[in-house]
Amino acid sequence: MKPAHTHTRPHYRSIATRLVLCVAGALSLLIGQQVSANAFDDCPSDAFLIQHTNARLFGVNLATGYYRELEDDLGTNDKINALGFNFHDNFLYGWGYEHRGPVKIGADYQISVLPAEGLPDTNFYVGDVAINENTYYVYRSGSAYGLYAIDLDVADGEPLTARRIIDGSALKLTIFDIAFHPDNGFAYAVDRSGNLHEIDVSVGSSQRIGNVGVSGTFGAAYFDVDGYLYVSRNSDGYIFRINLQDASPSAQFYAHGPASNNNDGARCALAPIVSDTDSDIDFGDAPDSYGTLLENNGARHNISDNTVFLGAQVDGESDAYVAPLADDEADGVDDEDGVQFVTGFELGTQSIVIANASTAAYLNGWIDWNRNGTFDTDERVISQQIVTGGDNYVMITTPIWAETGPTWARFRLSSTANIGPTGGVSDGEVEDYPITVVANGVTESTYPSANTWSTIAFEDNWPLQGDYDMNDLVAHLRFRELVREEKVVGIEVSGEIVAVGGVYHNGFAIRLPGVNATSLPQNAIEFWIDDQPQSQSPLESEQGEVILVVTNDVWDHVSPGEGCTFHRTEIGCESQIQMTFKVRVSFGLGVDSSVFPAVPYDPFMYATPGYGRVGFDTPPGRGLEIHLPGQSPTDLFDMSLLGQGDDRSNPSDDLYFRTETGMPWALEIASEWKYPLEFEDITDAYPLFESFVISAGEENATWYLPENADLSLIYYPE
Repeated sequence: MKPAHTHTRPHYRSIATRLVLCVAGALSLLIGQQVSANAFDDCPSDAFLIQHTNARLFGVNLATGYYRELEDDLGTNDKINALGFNFHDNFLYGWGYEHRGPVKIGADYQISVLPAEGLPDTNFYVGDVAINENTYYVYRSGSAYGLYAIDLDVADGEPLTARRIIDGSALKLTIFDIAFHPDNGFAYAVDRSGNLHEIDVSVGSSQRIGNVGVSGTFGAAYFDVDGYLYVSRNSDGYIFRINLQDASPSAQFYAHGPASNNNDGARCALAPIVSDTDSDIDFGDAPDSYGTLLENNGARHNISDNTVFLGAQVDGESDAYVAPLADDEADGVDDEDGVQFVTGFELGTQSIVIANASTAAYLNGWIDWNRNGTFDTDERVISQQIVTGGDNYVMITTPIWAETGPTWARFRLSSTANIGPTGGVSDGEVEDYPITVVANGVTESTYPSANTWSTIAFEDNWPLQGDYDMNDLVAHLRFRELVREEKVVGIEVSGEIVAVGGVYHNGFAIRLPGVNATSLPQNAIEFWIDDQPQSQSPLESEQGEVILVVTNDVWDHVSPGEGCTFHRTEIGCESQIQMTFKVRVSFGLGVDSSVFPAVPYDPFMYATPGYGRVGFDTPPGRGLEIHLPGQSPTDLFDMSLLGQGDDRSNPSDDLYFRTETGMPWALEIASEWKYPLEFEDITDAYPLFESFVISAGEENATWYLPENADLSLIYYPE
């Protein structure tokens, strides 16, 4: 028995609403076009697509992009465009280029030419039939054209009558298709720049809702009963889904569809995207956080052709059975049989996987190495690998920094090469497997812990003490080390920029003191900013040690917010534009633990080249660095700056970046520290701090806790 899904969908049309529209459609049939035996079945879930200069009609499953040709000869020698499905009589309506006017298409896939009055002598390529009225709307930009309403409620044999709602210079849109929403009466379109438009056809006005994030010629637009808008891009056939209920609707890649330079589509907007009786789609069965259910754009394959699959067989369902459920239990067919794990998954080692394919195709695979419940961009373990029919041996390397414990793997076989871990494709199969990653002699340590952060904070007026608010750059950091046989084989540093309370432009970097940069193996470093992989390595050149530059200017990544000067150091300036980062370094054969630096290594800030600073005749640039007290500067530091202003560094005693009384310009705390407000001296905000420093940490070790602070002077938003 299929389990009940408890998730909800936006804009779900009630049964009562459907009945009202059905009655309205039936009445419209009685007073309008004659009832025809050639009408389509009520509200089909598949979409219709017209392509080619000599019109050919296709049926498309928008969930998977699977399409089949319905008719290659519709009774015309030219294009048909502006296609719309009429819920009121279950016919397709379009614009026939051969006859320069409206045509009707029934279940026999042959056109009927419809004489019409009140239309300009031109061809229209944008159109659809309204849901709340039996009216066919067509549009073309230009003052001689515009938006026209064509009344379909006419007696048999009488010509259709069109009226212009607005001319095409007043309603000027660069669009290629429209689709009517199932509920609200508006039509929607996405223009070539990706702008989403809501069109009120009753008065001929439009409103730009926003940009959906993709561009191109979107020649086909569709709605489903839940109010999702689908658009198909001509150039590559990609089908995108847009949730109009989002505050800023964006286009989510949904399926690989057919490409064409001449596209126009139509669909019954009152039908679900997949019928409850559909059994031609194969879904995965991993937990839904991985993208499994149809509602969440789960991985899915159309299996109508049943020629491309993994293992001995594949079966279909109308939606996924999410773990711990499985479709095997529902139908008794075990179709998760295409992948065998010859060896286990051990940190830093290679594993052998056997993928059994029915025929030559492309294999893609993902493993959730960090066990965060999603397949991230860096977790693709097999990319567009061509396999042949039969057993194929694939090597997969388990990263040294993978999290140990149970996790999930996903494998997808298709004749389409470049597919992701979610979304639809027109053939093949998806198989999900629970796996376990084990340590194999690797020990792991995390500082301060796997779920907490340490804080690094800087005063950037060095070598002057300045306002000493210690908030000019504040970052949270977490460090992870992997050790095998007393050698550090990998590290991971992750973090986020928490606050920027300085007007100066500063870079931020992390040094590994004593670790030779030339000893790193090729491709040893991976780098992400805001969860996006970076093509440029963070490894700084012209340095003997490993120095990882997170950013050359933190102001490139954060914003103070409206009406604010600084980033999250003033009350009311809680900007949510944060910068996150992650750096992974592999050390090949490893670095002896005895000589590897202790966490937090050496995080430091430096002056961004090209920007001036008080007290300097010329911009100091990369030569000005600020480190934790006691950490020596890097090879690029300008040693002549030591001892200037309030600095009392003494290199001969390995004392750096301290004042006469030992006060630092940087500090690190093994917790998420509440830093002072802008212009508030840290010694006022935390009265015990100075004695802690002067006593070399012997006194007031808990000075940094909120209970030891003047809460009116620290940044402590609700």
